[in-house]
Amino acid sequence: MERVRGREQLLVRPGEGFPLFLLAYPKGEEDAIEEIETILAHRLPMLPHRIIEPYAPTLAALHGIVVVVLRPRNTCECLGHCHPRGTESRLARRLASDLNSPVGEIDLAYEAIRKWEPHPISSLAAGELGGQLQALHFQAAFLGVFLHELEHLVFPNKVERDIRATSNDFYMNLMQELVSQAGGAGYGMNASAPPDG
Repeated sequence: MERVRGREQLLVRPGEGFPLFLLAYPKGEEDAIEEIETILAHRLPMLPHRIIEPYAPTLAALHGIVVVVLRPRNTCECLGHCHPRGTESRLARRLASDLNSPVGEIDLAYEAIRKWEPHPISSLAAGELGGQLQALHFQAAFLGVFLHELEHLVFPNKVERDIRATSNDFYMNLMQELVSQAGGAGYGMNASAPPDG
């Protein structure tokens, strides 16, 4: 279906300290891509230093542009992959040739990420937050998987267990921050109950 519909591209500029991200996505998915653009262009650069700090070496080592291939789901059911050197798409290879510079590439399955429940019991403590909890989860989960795959891309010899530990901590810390900002009492197993209302 994706081949029949074709693909679109969108360049996202998060600002200083980040590379450019070229999103490649199926036509007709503009609403989902707009949400992802907002996460990458606005939420990512505004993360508190204490939350993004573990990824500082990864972000510093990235090339100037990273292709992010987006699809609702991967047939293998993975949330994402990094594309090691030599396995990039035609788009990334052509871009690298045009720019005469290396281009990194990852892929992410955004609807699978939206439904992913890394800590289902912890989210119960946050309550529904007036219907905001799902949107907050998607922001934290998308960024968690996104940064996880970027770390694989930059450090291909790093052990999966270590990369996963970093992304798990990132997700928990970001959810605590987002839930707190949204007026929830807390996020996690030790969180107090959310306020009534």
